[in-house]
Amino acid sequence: MPAPGRCYRYFPAAQDRETLEHLLVGRQELLESLFNEADRASVSKTPRFFLLVGPRGAGKSHLMSLLHHRIRDELSDRVIPVRLAGEEYSIFRASDFFLRVLAEMEVETRDVAALNEDSLVREAAVERIAASAGERQVVVFVENIHEIFGQMDRREVRALRSVLQRTDDLSVIASAPSLFPGVLDHEEPFYNFFRVFHLRELDCAESKDLMRRVAEVDGNTAFIENFSDYESGIEALWHLVGGNPRLVVRLYEILSQCGAGGTAEAFFRLADEQTSYYQEVFQRLPGQRRLILDTILTAKTPLTPKDVAECARLNLATVNAQLRRLEADGYVVSHPMKKRTTYEARDRLFSLWRAMQKSAGRDRVFALIEFLRDWYSPEERAAVLDMERRGSSGVAEGESRMIAIASYIAAGKRSDALVAIESVEGRFTDPDQLTQFVHLSLALAGEELQEGNRTNGLRLITLAYTQGDRLEPDLVKKMTVDFLKRLIGGGEVSVIKGAVNEIIRLKGTEFRRFLKPVADAVEIVETNDTKLYYTRMQPEERGIVVGIVRRITGSEELVLGL
Repeated sequence: MPAPGRCYRYFPAAQDRETLEHLLVGRQELLESLFNEADRASVSKTPRFFLLVGPRGAGKSHLMSLLHHRIRDELSDRVIPVRLAGEEYSIFRASDFFLRVLAEMEVETRDVAALNEDSLVREAAVERIAASAGERQVVVFVENIHEIFGQMDRREVRALRSVLQRTDDLSVIASAPSLFPGVLDHEEPFYNFFRVFHLRELDCAESKDLMRRVAEVDGNTAFIENFSDYESGIEALWHLVGGNPRLVVRLYEILSQCGAGGTAEAFFRLADEQTSYYQEVFQRLPGQRRLILDTILTAKTPLTPKDVAECARLNLATVNAQLRRLEADGYVVSHPMKKRTTYEARDRLFSLWRAMQKSAGRDRVFALIEFLRDWYSPEERAAVLDMERRGSSGVAEGESRMIAIASYIAAGKRSDALVAIESVEGRFTDPDQLTQFVHLSLALAGEELQEGNRTNGLRLITLAYTQGDRLEPDLVKKMTVDFLKRLIGGGEVSVIKGAVNEIIRLKGTEFRRFLKPVADAVEIVETNDTKLYYTRMQPEERGIVVGIVRRITGSEELVLGL
């Protein structure tokens, strides 16, 4: 592990190899594959042309920087790695490209640049590269190659391809945020030219690992020592934000400032920080494409082209054409399902950021954050049901009654527990005792429902929430999630559905939003219909619903389509 120091978020090229290796998470196999390909190419004297594709912050620059280090350090006798700047604003001709390569190789180019015709400059630059490299291969690292192609007219792009195609000693490892028309369209010179590698998001475990590693580089011992306190919040945030490495690192920084209990604040701060970027995205898009993207971003569920056409009041053929372009540009992703295809935003944080601009969207986002916060926090049932171990000596009457009820439940004496609960209903004014009462009522309700005693179970739920109206709303939601977790663990979908419906009947619209992930999971299991993942819920909801479905069924059968 490197000594603690500064972790550069946007300039990985400035980091040393040891730090880059320590911070590489989820990309090790890809790094080895690319390095081995470069090694084989240098032996066989055959070029390689690779394109790394992933949204901004996906780790493309990090991976390319580390690959550059390894080739330079381990293959220097056979390969010259040449890294162009992250943004090249002066490459408008193929000749500019090869002159930049020579400049990075520290080879004199004034005589080449002084030639009268550009075609002569280009050919002379290519010859100078070959002469300077000798028997070695030159591997050129080009970030944001889509921008370079955008600066060059088609004739120059064609000239660049012509040189690369006929020259055996030049390889290119490039990156782009998405597959762009310059490599996608059949009529373009670089169509089917690159071997493409898509950088996937980090999963939740990898995201936590990256946070720990960044904390180590930062020397943030407090975060590392208290990491277990942050884990539930990180897991909740991962479902909202995803596993984009740059966003994961930024969340680590914000959580370090907010503390382990600052899950919601961390999300809102992160979303707020993306405002200028997302506004820029809208400004770059032409009118119809902007309208279609905004329609998708603000929808409660993924949309079909027909849905988009109706909402945006546009011609269906126009919508289909623009959706294809938005998908090619990396803004949306499609989910084909036999006769219908749905579209949603590729960047889940973009969708959440846009939803928060409207009141209905804010309500949905707030409800999901609350659910995730409670779903990933530890259950509190054990502490309540362990009361009988404390004994009743020297405790207040109310506490003694709670201990007795807990003892009945622990011993499986549900009838005695039911009588005891109903005998003390409404007698508590102390918030702690009232909390214990609600916990115990729900614990007994769950056991009654799972034993098939639906009437008793629903009556206990009603009793718990009637009394729970005197408690803090956030506490009631936490107890609700703990209660449903236990029912979900039992795997009886009819029991879970009955409990959810009864809670929503008692608590209304707010809880309907709050418990939507559980209701969606129940419907998927009931109907055996995995298409609902792509027609009823957005990506940030889908991940948690998958987990609930898996817990209900105890199998992967209904999550295979994801």
